[in-house]
Amino acid sequence: MTSFFSDIPPLDKTVPGVQAIEPIILPRLAVLYRRRAERLRQLEQQVQTATGEGEPISGREGYLGFAARVVDEQARLLADAPLSAEEAIPVSALLGDGLSGAERPSVAMLAGCAYWQEAFRGIVENLSPFMPELAAAGLVDLMYADRSELAAKAAALMAGDYACVDAGRSVFLWAALSVFWAQAVALATPHAAKGEVLETAGARCPCCGAPPSGGLVLTGDREGLRYLQCSLCETRWHKVRATCSVCGGTDHVDYWSFETTDAAIQGETCGDCHGYIKIFRQDREPALEVVADDLASLGLDTALEQQDFVRATLNPFAFPV
Repeated sequence: MTSFFSDIPPLDKTVPGVQAIEPIILPRLAVLYRRRAERLRQLEQQVQTATGEGEPISGREGYLGFAARVVDEQARLLADAPLSAEEAIPVSALLGDGLSGAERPSVAMLAGCAYWQEAFRGIVENLSPFMPELAAAGLVDLMYADRSELAAKAAALMAGDYACVDAGRSVFLWAALSVFWAQAVALATPHAAKGEVLETAGARCPCCGAPPSGGLVLTGDREGLRYLQCSLCETRWHKVRATCSVCGGTDHVDYWSFETTDAAIQGETCGDCHGYIKIFRQDREPALEVVADDLASLGLDTALEQQDFVRATLNPFAFPV
């Protein structure tokens, strides 16, 4: 059974009057991981269903189910080995004043942070029994690589040089980096979390510089507001609707779907920069989860790319190859 309990903290109802739009929203990370794993398994069950009677195609676990295991590992790390304030200091230093976007981490900085490296090793160790033997062997080899080699691969991913790292390895490295960065950003409490205005170029997270996984139109207290959700630190940052998330243009923004115009998942394209992101309308379907539903709707990406639009987002379970 899927829970629709939101990982987004509720508005403070004790504050009088109309509240200002929050520039960023930090998630309740434990709830986010639980919802994501639940949604991935729900979508996996839908994919595995062969007939209207709900009989599975086979007993084998598909990729969505395996992705849920990765998220379970992130939740385990959060619960059993939470990041300390001291361990978050290197990320806090990258945030600077929290107003103009984060600096990119260096290889040396990443090599000096033991948390994400231990997280990577733990995730691989626990999940390798569920993987094909050859893929598991390659990851185990990387487990025992020295810190500088591991850090160089992580730095390449965070710089957007995805071709430098095997896509299969990228998933595990990113999962470890993500559980580290998400906790560190929350501990750092950048100025933007206090209501100050952020400035960030293009579709890049103001807290870590990573691309979004997609756009989310919220429901509940913030119904109708559009936020982009970071693929690394899970921060959501406000982006005015009907503007291109990549270039900020407003003249040639269109919305695409396979269904009706009020579809819950849409592709937002820009005729000026030819970029696109996917929008997930929780105001129409509260069960949607950006990462899980993006992974389960890659057919829409294929259709948009056939129209010569370029994806501006990153799914942590589907790295470019």
